[in-house]
Amino acid sequence: MRHNRPADTRMKWRVPKSGGQSEPVSALPSGDRRSRLVRWASLLERDPHRLIALLRPSWAAGDDISPMAANPSAIELAWADPVFRVTGLTGRSRTDVKSFFRLSDTELDRIASGSWRVPVRPAWQVAARIRNVADPRREKLILVGVIVTIAGVIGAAQWLL
Repeated sequence: MRHNRPADTRMKWRVPKSGGQSEPVSALPSGDRRSRLVRWASLLERDPHRLIALLRPSWAAGDDISPMAANPSAIELAWADPVFRVTGLTGRSRTDVKSFFRLSDTELDRIASGSWRVPVRPAWQVAARIRNVADPRREKLILVGVIVTIAGVIGAAQWLL
């Protein structure tokens, strides 16, 4: 007699590139903040030129989740993903999204908020914002590179004069 486990309990196996022991891997680690944010960004990058409606900032008065334009918001696209709903995304409110992705008010505003002048953004820009929140090191390296370049230009100008 053969026992079959349900498909959702079966483990997938990853073979390391360097050889050695195989290790089980799941579709989405339940507690990994970075992997959740990267998945959210990849959902937006499936259609990079789609317009994403932005929300009002958390400090502004108004509805908690209604977008400022008729297009779907990044939060609604995250809610539409069945993997997120199964792994614990309980609703579309700011509070639910903040707790699921472990975001602060500032980080969520940076990702999903806009202004009266810019009520929509292309999906690739929102995805870039999500990736910068997930891994801020790249953004800091760019900033350091720009500062070093400016200092080099100023130093060269000083030396020439």
